[in-house]
Amino acid sequence: MDSNLLLSLTKNILSVNATEVTDMDNSLAQFEDKYCFDSDLQPMYTADALHYLLSSAVANTFYEIVDYFNISILFFLYNDKRYIVGPYVKSGLSDSQIESILIEHNAPVSKSLTLKLYYTELPILYTAQLQKTVEGIIHTLDTDSVEFEYRRLTGFINDFDSETSDTYEEKNYSEIYKRYENEKRFLLMIKNGDVENIMTAYNDITNRNQSITTSNTFKNYYTSASSFAILRTLVRKAAEESGLSVITIDSITQKYVQLFSNLSLDSHNKYVADMVLELTQAVRNHRLSYGKYSDTIQRVIEFIDLHLSAEITLEMISEYIGISISHLSMMFKKETGETISTFIAKQRCKKAASLLKETNLPIQEISSFIGYNDNNYFVKVFKKYYGVTPSNYRNG
Repeated sequence: MDSNLLLSLTKNILSVNATEVTDMDNSLAQFEDKYCFDSDLQPMYTADALHYLLSSAVANTFYEIVDYFNISILFFLYNDKRYIVGPYVKSGLSDSQIESILIEHNAPVSKSLTLKLYYTELPILYTAQLQKTVEGIIHTLDTDSVEFEYRRLTGFINDFDSETSDTYEEKNYSEIYKRYENEKRFLLMIKNGDVENIMTAYNDITNRNQSITTSNTFKNYYTSASSFAILRTLVRKAAEESGLSVITIDSITQKYVQLFSNLSLDSHNKYVADMVLELTQAVRNHRLSYGKYSDTIQRVIEFIDLHLSAEITLEMISEYIGISISHLSMMFKKETGETISTFIAKQRCKKAASLLKETNLPIQEISSFIGYNDNNYFVKVFKKYYGVTPSNYRNG
């Protein structure tokens, strides 16, 4: 989907600011500078708070924030891109209302004039109108898009009604920043494959460490079943940044998605921890095995690992990577110390060795599974690298 066209249509149709958050730090700092009238009165419009909220967003969901002055912004995640629409207002605000809010929050009433000027420059939009228009634009640009959910983020203001009682609440901004720092440390550990410390970091963000004291809202957010979608998105992204294959990441996370369907909350929390640990271990293994190689050679190895059961030729790899066969062969030998064909044979035998020990599959089926249709040839290759035949290896 053309994100520039999405932004342009949104701005032209609704006469409202629309921004793609490409660089979280710079984009959100610019947004705060331009649209945050007062960080004390609009703490949710600061770069730090928005960074946390956008990082926690679930795909295909519109989130609306409403502040003390009924000034709102809408943000959402779609196709791995984050967007902010707004600010906008839903009605006018009288001088007396502005002054009452300023007095109530110990802000100087002298701000009322500049606040009114700021307020009157914003477009008046209704939630349903905004949501319907933006979703319609997305559906027009991407016919495969799905319907969006809507969530109003309350707790930034005190006077919300029962209609929002089941929405996400954040009443204490010190908890937001504490959670944000804990999450950064947690995600960095996944990215680095820090198996030894990842569970401590996980316990910190789920409030299982007794040293952290937070409200019940803070506790329940991370231990509820609905938090899995957010955590899964975050850990997947951290693992991807480590260079781990997206295929490996998907196979691990999807396994736990299937497991969660009929679990109690206690079992759910255990499996989330198991998923985090398994993903971090996969990152560790990747870094130890392939982290020393260039991105190009890592892609070659990933291609080989994903196609062990099929015929693999230099031409296929060359076309996939986008470099000539001669350059590819020279580059691979320089970095790994062996030819591509030797590496493929070793990877196949390594997979076979694992299957021989962990399953009761017939040797001929294993041979076929790893890409050797000639069982006798497989036995010969396996013995070359392991010093024994497959049957002796299994029985040894």
